[in-house]
Amino acid sequence: MKELAELLGVGQGANPSRRVQRLETGEAPIDAILADKIVLATSGEVSLQDLNDTRREYLSATAAGEVA
Repeated sequence: MKELAELLGVGQGANPSRRVQRLETGEAPIDAILADKIVLATSGEVSLQDLNDTRREYLSATAAGEVA
């Protein structure tokens, strides 16, 4: 995950792997530039729709009290 964090340009900070994990779960919002980097880094295996759906699911679960 550290390599992915560096590839995406989010490798700064004490725990870049945690930053990637937060992106994967939808916990952290993803801006358009970062979303494009993720799509490119995964050769399209992760789409913009996938990223949007993951974030929407996270926000829905948070609103329902399912995520602390």
